[in-house]
Order: sequence, then structure tokens, then C-alpha cells
Amino acid sequence: AKAGAEVRKCSTRELPLVMAQGAHGATTVASTAYIAAQVGIDVFVTGGVGGVHRGAATTFDVSADLTELRRTPVAVVCAGVKSILDIPLTLEYLETQGVPVLSMGTDDFPAFFSTS
Repeated sequence: AKAGAEVRKCSTRELPLVMAQGAHGATTVASTAYIAAQVGIDVFVTGGVGGVHRGAATTFDVSADLTELRRTPVAVVCAGVKSILDIPLTLEYLETQGVPVLSMGTDDFPAFFSTS
């Protein structure tokens, strides 16, 4: 990659445009799951997944990660959802969409935290 090149956040919505432009993109969990399924990768690991944002009842702000987890046959191993999100609503959304959620070594659902 060229030094100083702009790198765009690429969810599944942005992938075709970024690829067509030959631009640089950093994949989200949604786009990584989509690409993984296209090339036959069944499992991948990431820090944390997106989820339902706080205040989503009025903003409808739900990460595309959750939609992709529902429709793509790829298992995602992660540290949980990002801790800034509405974790109970995220779990409810995943349950409603039929996405299995498993936690190892704990009865609690973990949250992914980053200081930056």
C-alpha cells in the first residue's frame, strides 16, 4: 500500500465501490464474513463485533455485522460485542435472527473494550 493512502471503513455496502475504484479499505466483521464465505473460509477470529447501538429505538442504528452474521454461513470467534453498545439488545437481536451465541468458560456474555 502507498504511504499516506486513504483507507476507508468497508462494510458489505462499500466493498463494490472501493474495489471498483481500486481504493484501500479496512474490512468490518460483516465484510470479512462475506468475503470469507465467498472463498470457503468457515471460521475467522476478530476482536469484537458491532451490535445494536444505545438509543437504537429512535435511531435504528444496528451494525451491519449482525445482519451478515444472520445470512452468512461463517462462524465468528471474538471477545464479544463492543462494550459501548447496548449488549442486552444486541443479544436479543441475534436471538430473534436465529444467530447462535456461545460463551466459553463463563455464564456471562463478554464485552470487547478498547481504550482508543
